[in-house]
Amino acid sequence: MEGRTIYPSTVVSPRDHWALKSGTNWRKIGGEVLKGKWRGFPLYILNLEERATCPTACRHYRSCYGNHMQWLQRMEVGPDLMWKLPREVALLSIDHPNFVVRLHGMGDFFSCEYVALWRVLLERHPGLHVFGYTARTDDAIADSLRALARDIGWSRFAMRVSNGPFPLRSTVTIESVRQKPVGALVCPEQVGKTESCSTCALCWQTERRIAFLQH
Repeated sequence: MEGRTIYPSTVVSPRDHWALKSGTNWRKIGGEVLKGKWRGFPLYILNLEERATCPTACRHYRSCYGNHMQWLQRMEVGPDLMWKLPREVALLSIDHPNFVVRLHGMGDFFSCEYVALWRVLLERHPGLHVFGYTARTDDAIADSLRALARDIGWSRFAMRVSNGPFPLRSTVTIESVRQKPVGALVCPEQVGKTESCSTCALCWQTERRIAFLQH
């Protein structure tokens, strides 16, 4: 009801903590892509504060799976994050010719300036690849994201709209695999067909709608 995480003590300053965490810290993500066109790329993840950065129109605003993740560290948004991300991405670019960032394990794009920052980073670092999900659909932030997706392309910016009204580059939430819409693919990790995002690659490999079981 207050528009924030229910675990406020887990929100930390990027000044004091590394913002882009290795996917090895999250079992469902994995630390290195093992399949598909991004095979061999190390995988990192950025977590922001759920609800505080999300549109209130999000279908899971109240039922966010972050409600069950009391130990997850979330980055505080603001000038420090905008200052820190370019430096971390630059360092990762030195270590890795190609790498992937998952946006966002928790939270969402919170401003047009933040979207513009990722545009700069993608243009500056050709080895940077991004995938993730957003509930932004009908505001200025959504417009900025659509422009970014158009200009950078799916091959490097695979961003899906959560519960989007269209069959491509979107997701849909279902309670049972029997509810899978025609043409959609059920997340393989959720039904035990693969171990993690890194062993699946479906979300950035195909543009077809992905169906996720309600957490």
